[in-house]
Parts: sequence; structure tokens; C-alpha cells
Amino acid sequence: MAYEVFARKYRPRSFAEIIGQPHIVRTLAGAIRQGRVAQAYLFAGPRGTGKTSTARILAKALECTGGPRVDFDPSDPICLEIDAGRSLDVLEIDGASNNGVEQVRELRESARFAPAQCRFKIYVIDEVHMLTQAAFNALLKTLEEPPAHVKFIFATTEPQKVPATVLSRCQRFDFRRISEREIAGHLSSLCAAEGLTADPKALALLARNAEGSLRDAEGSLDQLVGFYGGELSEKVVLEMFGMAGTGPISKLAQRITEGAAGEALRLLRGLLESGKEAMVLSRELVHLFRNVAVYQAAPALIQEELPASELAEVEALARTISPDMTLSLLEDLTQWEGRLRSAANRNLLLEIGVLELTHHKEKVSLERLLRELSPSTPRSAPADLAKVPSAPKGCAPVSPEPTLPPALSAVPTPKAEALVEPGSPGAASALPASAATPAPPEEAWRQAVDRFVQKRPLEAESIQKSRFLEKRGAIIEIALPKDFRQKASYFTDPQNLPILEDSLRELLGEPVTVEFLLIDPPVVPEQKKRPEPSAKKEKSVGPQEPVTEEAFRNDPLIQEALRVFEARIVSATPPQPKTI
Repeated sequence: MAYEVFARKYRPRSFAEIIGQPHIVRTLAGAIRQGRVAQAYLFAGPRGTGKTSTARILAKALECTGGPRVDFDPSDPICLEIDAGRSLDVLEIDGASNNGVEQVRELRESARFAPAQCRFKIYVIDEVHMLTQAAFNALLKTLEEPPAHVKFIFATTEPQKVPATVLSRCQRFDFRRISEREIAGHLSSLCAAEGLTADPKALALLARNAEGSLRDAEGSLDQLVGFYGGELSEKVVLEMFGMAGTGPISKLAQRITEGAAGEALRLLRGLLESGKEAMVLSRELVHLFRNVAVYQAAPALIQEELPASELAEVEALARTISPDMTLSLLEDLTQWEGRLRSAANRNLLLEIGVLELTHHKEKVSLERLLRELSPSTPRSAPADLAKVPSAPKGCAPVSPEPTLPPALSAVPTPKAEALVEPGSPGAASALPASAATPAPPEEAWRQAVDRFVQKRPLEAESIQKSRFLEKRGAIIEIALPKDFRQKASYFTDPQNLPILEDSLRELLGEPVTVEFLLIDPPVVPEQKKRPEPSAKKEKSVGPQEPVTEEAFRNDPLIQEALRVFEARIVSATPPQPKTI
């Protein structure tokens, strides 16, 4: 007998064998029991989640002997014919190769005839999104009002490509990605049925790399058995996928959080030279810090998900860093992972990313230090100050030495030793200039632009064309030329806007929000030319001198109009003198 791969050999053949889709099984079973089977179904979801298998099982439940029945016998002759693809009344069609109008017309013609031996004539169209627009239009009428003996079952991985007119005529079922635990359990039962010896850690790695696809996990297991034999360990899985494993990745993550750039680079270089892929290593780092973030937020969730050995590594790392630093590192890692996908030299880019991440602890601490020292942000007294006894009556109050909060006391910078308490004689010189004397809003915006240019030098010319309008409470309005519509969306991007707002917060000593307005640039009045001696003097009517923008804004009539209409001035264009 010809060899059959695991994905086909262990394909579910009844509703009870479907894995990871209980909501779909319950709905379809209830519809069959109540006799409420629709004329068309759409199964949508990622690859390897059971769409085509569920379509076959639904067809067997409708066509089985004595049916429709939910608990049909998979060994029924009709069911065996459907599984083998020999049934004349259950037709599986590939939408990618039968996507034209002619094929749909043939389908419509054949749908008119009664089934050969079964109760219904069922059309299963896989990858239905590959049909052309004309083919969809030709199918609409038959899909909406098919003959009583016709049922349609569509399967697709891209439901957004299916026209809304087709979606509205189908009952849609969304298949979700199968959890790692369910995939690992299925692989374990598969190994038991095949007489294989598999380490649970190895099966957990296979489930993780499958990314929710049961078919991918079965294919990987099949490949491992063919290459390594009947004994599967964690080591062989790591070798096949090019992964480093929990231990080396945890050591690398620990050096990153400690700020040990040299040691982190040495560990990374060793992993890369041993043949590990930069993309895989980056994905493992993201997965580890994700587990740390979940553990810090809800330990019970991650304890149920991870094996004991991996959980110990996560707990050890979670005790050394704060939740804020974990989330910040995780955000930066996901950005580096996106850059790696399109990089020409991934190894070099990953080394640069790791070096940058090792400085993350200092960067976060400095930001927190600025917030603590900002005069506009009230600080809670350190716990040590609360324990200082009060001075005896008639004596001067005892002034304890200023101390930093516990989270900041470990900042490796000599500047922390020179800090003084706000209000003391040396406070003005010790505090940053932005915190001691907040800058005027217009000057603060100019300095914020300079800082933005340092980080985004390619956008220097664009951001420097902006101009400060006014500050209203916590909102700062900035004008951009109207032809800068695309640049406005660039500056408001979540990766760029915080650069401006953080600089303004530091310079002004308060949190602010930047709003960009697209307006025409102000018209600069031309300078008055001195008339030639022989030229005839023109008689001017109206103001003899150009009205400045400041005078226009302060005009009593303009101020009264703003009050009556509850308006404000965005841009002012001074009027030009009229001549006759």
C-alpha cells in the first residue's frame, strides 16, 4: 500500500474529530438536528485550520445513509466515497483552475439535474476567492435561489476578496488559528498511534512553529520522523528549524536587560556562526519577552501555557526588569523584526539592533528621572523621608539627605550624585534648563524641531517649513502649507509624533498635544517703493502703511468679532493699500 502522509492519514472524518473549532461544530450540528441547513456556506480562515475537512464532514452528514445525521458512521459506503473523491453528487472544485465564466455556466447547467444516488448535489469550491468577477456575477442567481437539491460550500483563506454580493448569500463561518496546546496534544496522540517516542518539549516547539496551522505541524512531524527516526528530542527540532532554544536566548535577553553590550554581542555572534538564522533568533527574542510581559501582568495565564523549564527562565528574567521596560523592549524588538524581513544583511542588522537594545535600560531611566525632577509633576515623598523623626521643639527641622526613588537609584550616571532637592540654593543650576525655566511655546517648538531633525534628518526640509500658531491649554497648533498633506500624516505617525511631543513636554514642563493645520502661508507685503521724481503721485485710499499681523489681531473690532462668534484666528493676511 502506498505511503500516506500524516496530514491525510489523520484527517478528521467526523464532527467529533475536528480540533480547535468548537463554535463551528456546535453551530453546524445544531442546524442539521433542527433541519435548518442553508443553501450556501462560506468557510474562511488561515491555512491548515480544517476548512476543507469540515466541508467534507458536512457533506457526509447530509448524504449519509439515514441522514441527515450528526453522528453518522464514517465507514458508511457513501461517506467512504466522499472521502475518496469518487462521489458523483459531492463535487470538489478548485477555484484557482476553474475560475472563468465558462466553468460557472457548466456548473449551473449540471445543478439543474437531480442527484445520481444521494439526497443532495453538493458543490465544494476551494479557494473561491480566485474566481473572476464575471464568474461571481454568473453564479449569483443560482447561489441565491438554487434548486432544492443543491448545496454550496465555499472555502477561502482571503474572504476580503470575495464580493459582498456573494457574502450576503452565504452563512459565513470564521475558522480561528488552533492553539499551541491543542496542536501539541494532537501530535502527542498521533505519535502514540504511530509508536513514536517524542519529547513533550519537541512537540511544543513544533506547535509553536506551526503558527496555528495543524496541517503544518503534522507535516513538520512527518519530516522529522523521516530524517531522525522514531525518537524525537528537543535538540533535533531546534536543529531542523535553526532555533537557539530557551537557554541561549534567555542568556542573551539577560545580557540585553543588564546593558552588557560586549557580552550580548559575543553570545549573538556565537549563535549566528553556529548557523542560526537572524530572523529566527529575532522571533525567539520577541516570543521570550512576550512571555515575560504576560507573566508580569497575569502569571496564572503563562503558567498554564509553558513547560516548567521554560517557565523558570521567564520568571528569572521577569524579576530583573520592570513591566515598563519589558513592554518598551518588546515594542523595539517587533520594529527590528520588521526591518529584518527586507534587509540585505540580516546578521549585521540584528547585531546593530542588539547593541541598541543594550542601552535601553539607561534610556528609560533617564526619561523617568526627567519626569521625577519636572516641577509641574508632583512627586511623592520617598519612603525613607517618611521615617525621619520630627525635630525637637525649639530646634530647626531636620533635613534628610535627598534620595532618589528606588527605581532610579541604580542609574549608572555620575550626574545622579550632584542632584539637589528642588527649592534649595543650588536647585536652579542642578536642574535641567527646560525643567528650571520653561521655554516660551514658540521657542520650545523651534528647539523641538531641531531635535526632530537630529533623529529624522531626511525630513529636515519639511518640518522646518512649519510655523508655530498658538498654544491653547495643552494643545499646540502648528501650521503646515496646504501642499504638505502627506507630510502631515507622516508627522502624526505614532513613531514620529512622540519625538515632538516628548521634547515639548521637557521644554515646557507640562504634557502637550501637537495639532497640525494645513493653511496657506501668510502673504508678506511688498516694500513700498519710493516714487521717481518725475512720476505722477498716486492718490491712495485706505491705510497708507501696511497693517501688520499683530496689529490686525489686536484690533478692537476683530477682538469683538472673535468674542461674538466664539472663533479664533488661524492665519491672518494683512490687507494691501489701495491706489487710484
